[in-house]
Amino acid sequence: MTDSSTALYCLIGDPVSGSLSPEIHTAAYAAMGLNATYLAFRVTSEALSAAIGGLRVLAKGFNVTIPHKTRVALMMDELTHEASLIGAVNAVAVREGSLVGHNTDALAASDVLEALGARGGAATIVGAGGAAKSIVYALWRKGFSEVRVLDRTPERAEALASGAKAVYGLNAVGAGLTRSSLLDAVSSSNLLVNATPLGMYGGELEVPEEALHGGLAVMDLAYTRGETGLIRLARSRGLRAADGLEFLVIQAAHSIEFWTGMRPPVDVMRRAALEAISGHARQGRG
Repeated sequence: MTDSSTALYCLIGDPVSGSLSPEIHTAAYAAMGLNATYLAFRVTSEALSAAIGGLRVLAKGFNVTIPHKTRVALMMDELTHEASLIGAVNAVAVREGSLVGHNTDALAASDVLEALGARGGAATIVGAGGAAKSIVYALWRKGFSEVRVLDRTPERAEALASGAKAVYGLNAVGAGLTRSSLLDAVSSSNLLVNATPLGMYGGELEVPEEALHGGLAVMDLAYTRGETGLIRLARSRGLRAADGLEFLVIQAAHSIEFWTGMRPPVDVMRRAALEAISGHARQGRG
């Protein structure tokens, strides 16, 4: 039950209607015995500055999702080392009115890469936004030497690749996202990462099946109430694959630890996410 002392945590982005974060965080807070609540707020680009100003006063912390991660980084009073290098923020702690920006996407990506056994080599990233920036950082931490960035806007891909070279010393190239460029890049990579909303808010990342070879691991940051098309395809081919739901849960755990100083129960959070998916599926069939 909420009261005047209940701590507010939340998610801001556009869209947020399909987010499972409220269920995941609520389960964690209950298990940890915290008097806290977590809500999802749709915040447009036009309203972002006003929303940040309000949260500075009202919230204890908040997460940031598309399309605001890069812009929010410029609004912080302080950045953690990871967030400063990456130039994108997805978790903000409010400390005595001061905003401290962190990047728990990068920490989650490192954890997922470790679980996949993906260390070193060449990677293909689809997308060039704030999430992709976090992935580049994680790849650098895991010893990858080559990165191919593909985006529908070639200039964005080239800019991210240029930053990866300058900041991390990676052998990085950027190009437009086409069937041909995706086929060429994935065929010679040992990791494919979807860092776009494709598969989550409409559409799917369509990867040529002939590009999927036995040495490839797949990470999809998009999640849906079920599997994305990319994850279904990867698993049908017997490839090592990590879906966006696992990434979301681990990212949320790092966020809660950043805000509270306590490590939350990841198993409880993962179970809450799966139960939320099942519940929505039942309602859809009803």
